[in-house]
Amino acid sequence: MAVIGLSCRLPGARDPGEFWRNLLSATDSVGTAPPGRWADRAGPAPAEPQVPVRHGGFLEGVDDFDARFFGIVRREAEHMDPQQRLLLELAWQALEDAAVPAHDRRVARWGVYVGASADDFRMRYFASGCLDRTGHLGSSRALLAGRISHHLGLRGPSEVVDTGQSSSLCAVHRAVAGLRLGECDAALVAGVNLNLLPDVTDQVHLWGGLSPDGRCRALDERADGYVRGEGGGVVVLKPLHAAVRDGDHVYCVVRGSATNNDGGRAGLGVPSAEAQREVIEAAHRAAGVTDASVGYVELHGTGTPVGDPVEAEALGAAIGRHRPPGAPLLVGSVKSNIGHLEAAAGIAGLIKACLALHHGRLPPTLHHRRSSRNVPLADLNLRVVVPGREERLGAEEAVGVSSFGMGGTNVHVVLAGPPPAAPPAGRVPAGGTVWCLAGRTRDAVRALARAFLDHPFPVERHTVHDVAWSLAQRAGGEHRAAMVGGGWDEMRDGLRKIVAGHDLAIPGDWLRAGEDGRAAWVAVAAAYAAYGDTAEVARRLGTGLRKVPGLPTYPFARDTFRGPWPARIAAPPPAPASAPAPVPPPEEVREDGEKVREDGARPLLDDWERAADPAERLWLVRSFLVGALLDVLGETGDEPPDVDADSTFEDLGADSMSLLELQDRVKAATAVELPESALFDHPTINDLAARLNTELEAFRG
Repeated sequence: MAVIGLSCRLPGARDPGEFWRNLLSATDSVGTAPPGRWADRAGPAPAEPQVPVRHGGFLEGVDDFDARFFGIVRREAEHMDPQQRLLLELAWQALEDAAVPAHDRRVARWGVYVGASADDFRMRYFASGCLDRTGHLGSSRALLAGRISHHLGLRGPSEVVDTGQSSSLCAVHRAVAGLRLGECDAALVAGVNLNLLPDVTDQVHLWGGLSPDGRCRALDERADGYVRGEGGGVVVLKPLHAAVRDGDHVYCVVRGSATNNDGGRAGLGVPSAEAQREVIEAAHRAAGVTDASVGYVELHGTGTPVGDPVEAEALGAAIGRHRPPGAPLLVGSVKSNIGHLEAAAGIAGLIKACLALHHGRLPPTLHHRRSSRNVPLADLNLRVVVPGREERLGAEEAVGVSSFGMGGTNVHVVLAGPPPAAPPAGRVPAGGTVWCLAGRTRDAVRALARAFLDHPFPVERHTVHDVAWSLAQRAGGEHRAAMVGGGWDEMRDGLRKIVAGHDLAIPGDWLRAGEDGRAAWVAVAAAYAAYGDTAEVARRLGTGLRKVPGLPTYPFARDTFRGPWPARIAAPPPAPASAPAPVPPPEEVREDGEKVREDGARPLLDDWERAADPAERLWLVRSFLVGALLDVLGETGDEPPDVDADSTFEDLGADSMSLLELQDRVKAATAVELPESALFDHPTINDLAARLNTELEAFRG
């Protein structure tokens, strides 16, 4: 199975490119909790620990989300697990990295497999007491996968896998099995973990798993526990023969995988070296590799004094002692850089291994100086990759990735490098080319152009035409920009023009040169910028181009959705002997019998009856419906979205339950009881306003 696309958001890294740079530079991305994080609890603070744990690998802006990009209204986004929101964005970015059109009908038989175990949002939501009907789906763990499948229109398997800390690597194993069984044609495989509540970290601390100073020291004599981390990642898997057929870029190949359990061990939380050895050997059999051909293993590597010796013993028995003396098995752990991402730890390790095979280098592991007597690395023929020494893999060496769950579920995956790239099979366009950028907003297009302007293109391996082909595979958008050119300098000049505000960028002397075909490229670019059709762009580019990995992906807007939080835990005030009845809002009754609030607000009917002009009456009804719909959708903030009165309620984000709530508001404001069918027979604001205005004219006009 080929890995053809990647995306991630990890501590200190917004994307795989930044993650790789951090790994090579031995960056420690563990720090303290961001301001506001862990400020509130789902329950009372425990008696212990006396000093709260503040260390961790954290993401910035976990409450930020581009809800409008995904057609999700504010009310729903506020009551949606941030893990769901993060995965939606990562899934989209992984497809863009793979140069796969997100809504192409050919991706319908794709599967979605998500490793996850954290329920922080669900606990926080129920403790808040602010229940909302949208929170049922928003807090469901099943929707971590289901929402991706729904949004992208995927019809393959859609599963959430929970095996504890091995969840996301187990999701990879499940996806490989599903692909081999023919259950799907390709798959999005993900892992996610967000640490939203201090209660969970306190529980891990009480259990004894955390390092006092917040560092993972894998296989080191100072190993004293791990530090919690958070983030998410997505990989796109596709059968290798299909990837080659479709001209996909291949980061690496999943040769095989295996899973088992530590069943029958000494204690529920105690790992088994025998079971870990068995799962590694089973993965080697599935992958068709020999023990001695494995050159590197990305460890589970938590840095605990119990787990590390067991893992080292299993690796020595399964691989290390089968390698030649003087050629130890190289090992490392990404947890030393970003912390232990628990359910997402496996996907983080897998992405690190994919990038290592893609770039041909092994990043160092941090915080390792010397192994203890309980971890005799030399005897086991193992060596930790450390800073200051560049390590590379042999051309035929495989890479293993391990992940172990505290419930005993072990997973091991074997990777290998990509096959040699085939030379271009079709014609390569002569002369010029066109780069197509699109977004939901004009600002998004400018931000994407700025990201491309700053991007270090692999000019030694790819051409401007390859980039053009990759961009032509992406989904469109309401706003577009195009640039024409024939070389890297011309395309960079075009990007600068797009950043400056142009929608079409053409080199100044492009048409004066008089070369054949240049006018046609300008026409194609202009047509794309105006109408968004990439078919003619793809036709002119031909079939002899390669997809470029690692290009900048869509720059999502960062709107904040903090969601419901529990009230601060405090002793409840003493209840009065007899609670007074609720006092309704003060009102006065006018001479005509209508009630008016003392604050001056008047019902819709008051203004409607005062209006003599029929057009003004219709405008009042339409304005009321717009306000009522925005209120139902939770879009009543400082900058409510513009509402197109001719768009359908569905396109505006209203589901059937929202329409029933709108119906209730109409009845409360006008006393008109519209049948449920009226909201479906009149599916826009303008249609419903005309119907409601007619009803009011009949009964009150």
